[in-house]
Amino acid sequence: MSTVTLTKESHKTPSSFRVKYKDCKDILGDNEVSKKNINNKLPTLYSASKVAIIGAGFGGIGTAIKTMKELHEEDFTIFDRLDNFGGTWYANTYPGCASDIPALWYSYSFALATNWSKVQPFQYEMEEYILRVAEEFNLRPKTRFQTYIDKCVFDEDSGEWTLYAHDTKSGQKVEHKAKVLVGCTGGLVYPNQLRSEGMEKFKGVYMHSAVWDHSVDFKGKNVVVVGNGCSANQVVPALLNNPQYNVGSITQISKSKHYIMPPVPSFLQWLYRLLSFNYYGLLLVRWLTIALAEARVPLYKGNGLLSRFVRWVNSSISNRYVKKYAPAKYHDLLIPHYKIGCKRLIFDYNYVPSLHDPRIEITNENIKRVVEDGIILTNDKFVPADIIVACTGYNLAKSFKLPISTTKGVSLNKFWDTEGPSAYCTILPKQIPNLFLIGGPNSATGHSSVVMAIENGIDYYLKVAKPVLQGKKKSVVVKTEAYDNWFKTIQEELRKSVFGTPFGGCISWYSNGEVNSTAYAWSQISYWYITHFPNYKDLIYTPAADTKKKA
Repeated sequence: MSTVTLTKESHKTPSSFRVKYKDCKDILGDNEVSKKNINNKLPTLYSASKVAIIGAGFGGIGTAIKTMKELHEEDFTIFDRLDNFGGTWYANTYPGCASDIPALWYSYSFALATNWSKVQPFQYEMEEYILRVAEEFNLRPKTRFQTYIDKCVFDEDSGEWTLYAHDTKSGQKVEHKAKVLVGCTGGLVYPNQLRSEGMEKFKGVYMHSAVWDHSVDFKGKNVVVVGNGCSANQVVPALLNNPQYNVGSITQISKSKHYIMPPVPSFLQWLYRLLSFNYYGLLLVRWLTIALAEARVPLYKGNGLLSRFVRWVNSSISNRYVKKYAPAKYHDLLIPHYKIGCKRLIFDYNYVPSLHDPRIEITNENIKRVVEDGIILTNDKFVPADIIVACTGYNLAKSFKLPISTTKGVSLNKFWDTEGPSAYCTILPKQIPNLFLIGGPNSATGHSSVVMAIENGIDYYLKVAKPVLQGKKKSVVVKTEAYDNWFKTIQEELRKSVFGTPFGGCISWYSNGEVNSTAYAWSQISYWYITHFPNYKDLIYTPAADTKKKA
């Protein structure tokens, strides 16, 4: 275990720690230019490794490092469409973008930073941390950037994966062989674009918060912000208070309500600095943070006395905060009436106090249509707009669309389209051997750090894949009955939870109404247990002696 000390260079030159706008637009924009840029005239490049890792964000980096540290296996290759490490933290660079979970917890347990500038640091500092960790473990030589994965096919006879890909710039095709495939693509990838009538007529600037154009001048402009979730909570105060933007006005389209909690207490940062002298001091503060967060678990499920009490406490804290710091005219627009936790909690980043600024107006009227110089609301009010910013979240269903299949006709996408995205213990899909999903279906929580969940998933992969990587086994796959039992059990449990359910009382990105493929149904203590003590009776290992290739 080690610590990491940041240089804070990212504070001096934030632009050096974010993706170029054109690259981000080509990959994540509607046209997906990079996906289509295939050059059949160039010779195909061939390569191989024991492990292929898709994604160079927290999941991919953590998988690579632990594969080296725990399995002593250095024969791996990381693939990513972007030109640097970071994933979401490299691509999402909107003003105010920051961690909504304390960074001491939203980081690797084996590489704790000694000098975070604040409890919830900005995007560029998070990216600096990620790059620092990747540098420390020398991952760059083992990473193929600017590479789009077109499809992955598992040969059930040879027990080998073939990844078909292409370079996003030159279009040159790549074929890569691997024994084990680890998907670390994440869920917050493809932006949900604003699809209001008349968008094509708008003569101003439109952008989604996930694909931010930093060349746009916001000073003195009339801005419409669509959405009021986590991204909008950070974008709005930044546009109002940062001298770099200093907008003329903001009209925020608030289509739904969220429980907004007070900012993370400054006491946590004080304690962190007091105990940052060594790894174990940092670990103590991390575990204290985890314990406080886990105490919130009862609010997410059931209607017993404890659950109702924890919900009441947290709802009261949120409501008191909003009533104290937001203008009275906005209380009805901000305070929800569904059960807390039905939508993801927001820990305020100065959004609520900023609503006193006379330049902002919130409305719960939807957009009726977009016109050349603004929008028309459903009450027929005209709102002038020079810039429209969509803080409308992500297309999780598209993020789950992984081009994975086997030579015997099993397609992950077809299977998920039929039954809904899922994976045994959130990691092993059905009927596809030697495939591990880190941060996969049902691995997210409403109260915890996704990085902690990622590490738990990686530890499961290490244990289960070890015999395959050592050559003792040809392949491993979850038993069909074990997968089906997992799927049934977790979906039944989630229906009793608040995550976007009738019980919770709201519509949420956690669930599509039929299958909840996003949220984990229990505590992170439970997740740690199932990932660190695999039930090997639920798995099928094929002996290595069966690796006979067809002539």
